[in-house]
Amino acid sequence: MIIDFLAKFGSAGTIGVGFLGIYVALRNQHRQLNAQMLIEFSKRFQDLLRLFPKEAWLANRNPSRPMPPSSQELTECTLYAMQLIADVYHLRKVGYISKRVWIVWERQIRQTLAGPIFQREWQGISAEFAYSADFISYIDKLMREGESGERIIVQRMRRSHTITESTAGK
Repeated sequence: MIIDFLAKFGSAGTIGVGFLGIYVALRNQHRQLNAQMLIEFSKRFQDLLRLFPKEAWLANRNPSRPMPPSSQELTECTLYAMQLIADVYHLRKVGYISKRVWIVWERQIRQTLAGPIFQREWQGISAEFAYSADFISYIDKLMREGESGERIIVQRMRRSHTITESTAGK
């Protein structure tokens, strides 16, 4: 009787350990895929940065820099960037990108879309994404949030500059 019990318990334990092993293997594979996606999309982003006109990228990041005029090259680079963002967005929506990875990427996406270059160029390229109304809504929302955030940053920079000038004059 005790041997029967031990045999059944041993079989159940073996099955339990087997399921635990499968769970750990699947979890590790999922994490590895997330890491591979992060590396791949980071590479694509770096390639995009090399294409993007430097003066435009810097003006997009720093509102005190002069904004270059719109050009075919700038519009194409912005379109490539938005396509990259769309790819990442859709992968997140279907669950291929973990929440932890998405939080990091979305922070960078928000910062990029808050800039005046992307705000201006989006108006001309948004129709390219008509296939995905939810993506357009998402980008429009981020840009609206970015506009108010950008205004706050510019106001702070102006105040800081004014304060510096007034203290320098004393």
